Amino acid sequence: MSLAPRPLRLSAALVLALAAVAVPGCLKVPAGDLDAPGGQEGNPAEARAVVDRYVAALGGEEALRKIAQRTVEARMTFLPETGCTEKDENCRTTETVGTFTLQSTADQRLYRRTVIDKQIEEEGYDGKTGWQFRRGFLVLEDEDESVITREDAALHWYFDLDKRGIQLSLEKPRDKDFEGNARILDGVRWSSKGDLVPPKTQWYDRKTGLLAEELLEDDKAEPPISQHILYDDYRPVDGVLVPHKIRLINKFGDRTQEVVFLTQRVDHAPIKPEVFGIPKVPPPEKAKDERLVALAKAREVAAAEPKNVEAQVALTRALWAAAHFDEAADAAQVALKLDPKESEALWILARARVLQGRFKEALPLLDRAGKAGVREVLVYAQRAWIASHQRDFPAVAAALDHLGDANAQLAGRYRNFAGKPLQVSFKGNSCTAELPMTTEGTVTFVDVQIGDEKVRALVDTGAADVILDGEVAAKLKVPIRSKSRLGEGQAEIGHGQLDAITAGAATISGIPVDVFPHEVLEQMTGGVGAAPQAVLGARVLELFQVNFDFPANKLVLVNPTAKCKSALATYRTGGGTPFYLHETHFLYAMGAMNGTEGLFLLNTGMQGVAITATTKAFARAGIGAPPLRRNEAALVDIAEFTLGNAFKALGLRGAYGYFEQGESSDQFRIDGMLGLDFVGRGRLTIDYPERKLYFAPAPAEAPAKAPAPAK
Repeated sequence: MSLAPRPLRLSAALVLALAAVAVPGCLKVPAGDLDAPGGQEGNPAEARAVVDRYVAALGGEEALRKIAQRTVEARMTFLPETGCTEKDENCRTTETVGTFTLQSTADQRLYRRTVIDKQIEEEGYDGKTGWQFRRGFLVLEDEDESVITREDAALHWYFDLDKRGIQLSLEKPRDKDFEGNARILDGVRWSSKGDLVPPKTQWYDRKTGLLAEELLEDDKAEPPISQHILYDDYRPVDGVLVPHKIRLINKFGDRTQEVVFLTQRVDHAPIKPEVFGIPKVPPPEKAKDERLVALAKAREVAAAEPKNVEAQVALTRALWAAAHFDEAADAAQVALKLDPKESEALWILARARVLQGRFKEALPLLDRAGKAGVREVLVYAQRAWIASHQRDFPAVAAALDHLGDANAQLAGRYRNFAGKPLQVSFKGNSCTAELPMTTEGTVTFVDVQIGDEKVRALVDTGAADVILDGEVAAKLKVPIRSKSRLGEGQAEIGHGQLDAITAGAATISGIPVDVFPHEVLEQMTGGVGAAPQAVLGARVLELFQVNFDFPANKLVLVNPTAKCKSALATYRTGGGTPFYLHETHFLYAMGAMNGTEGLFLLNTGMQGVAITATTKAFARAGIGAPPLRRNEAALVDIAEFTLGNAFKALGLRGAYGYFEQGESSDQFRIDGMLGLDFVGRGRLTIDYPERKLYFAPAPAEAPAKAPAPAK
């Protein structure tokens, strides 16, 4: 095992701040193209002879076998980089000094530690699993990665090659070294069976027999990558030679980075086994919530200066940013009593009324905000959302006309809609529509009727519209009136409308529909179960009180009309907790994770776990990063989660690192997302008419009957 970092894998760690990333599996070593210098005389006959000569030069096999472990401490110097461009933000332009520690054993265990720019990075191999600990993240290697690490951990990497599956081949000698000096170097290419270990070429000085250079290249990378390791200044330690100066030269296209290692200490004393073990990362202390800190200060100032309009507006702003929407509305009204034309207070009050569904109050406030100086595009965006919830499509189109050419196509879709959109009717005098519900993974499906087709639909509050599979749309002959893309370089979707969808006893007519390619819908369920043929988004769901009755495996849609007051009350149990409907469909509720408050988006189409949150939200809840593995979900344990006084769950699983949107388009906090799994086997009611969530626990299981006494 050499002092130098593991080829490419560790160099990427060392230059993390330089954004130098390489994939060892793509590396190849170019074959030599020089004629053998000096003719055939003195040229090694086989690669093994070159390695044997190296072993002898180090001190011989007997002396090396006596050494069971080694500790190396070195001074590590990053030299100023060359070839950097203005786009290379992380390019080092000044010399930087750090430290490097390497411990390895003859039985293939490893520990590395680098300290650079006050950042500590560690990695190791405990004999079974490779691991890396960087910037607070513990990464556990999978089996393939650990094969590479195990090979790298061998102190005596030149012994037992057959046992380790290493294959050697002889390269043509060179007559110049990396610096261009005259020197005969014999080359050996190292590879492994199945190419599990990245290949490399080593060059040995024919005069001394010692390893002089190591080379890896990836000319298929963009930009091309190469890595040279140069070994020098061999000194005797306990009867064997050890290189005391190593230069690591990384090239990324025209950019060159050099790191110089100067050994400070080498010893072969025993190493405690726990050094190589996977670190146990203690849970972090709860981080401060900066928004709540700012809110507390704003409250204090506003209380001390009740007649200061600026202080009251600052409090309103802080309440809004912290997602205390109802309080923000109250604070805005206080500010407006002091100054009825205060633009920010008008703007926040108007947006709060939109979130609360109080549209009649919001519209005149938006007019006042516009007259007070709030930009027209902002005002009309709110008007478009209001008109969308009111199913006034001509008004949506009119509002979008004020938002610039980028929204012209969307405005046209609303303007060209035929008939009255989203009209609801129930059979007879029925107030409810009950649909059998199936749960696969953590999402739910119901069967609906579209024309003569029975269609399997995903119930998804995370989607805005009704989405239809392209194959089903073709079968139903749905006319496509326009097309757009989900995003740059993403799939093209069509836009049209359906005459009606029947869901049990309820029929919805005049439905805007988005037509997606089949493979996109497959991705929406994460491969769990059969792909849905349709998605029922919030534009349809908000027409009802929606009840997910998991104990009965049914979805119940309740007609929100006055005559169905009794049916609506049936599902309003447990006090309820408010939710807020943002833009066209984003449903938010204030919750608490491990006692720490946060605003969570309810997405019934979220697959896999009960909760995901931003890393900052997890930190505020005292939850750190879990051990990470490639191709495996990063999951954490959440001791407690509550929504107001209406719901409490213990022992949930959360996904870490999948959700990092910390703020909405309206500048209020977002801390995470909830899927249906957080409800367990109870009942969830999304009461769109009241804008509240209601919960009912799962019924207790009847105790098992005692067996009858034997006769």
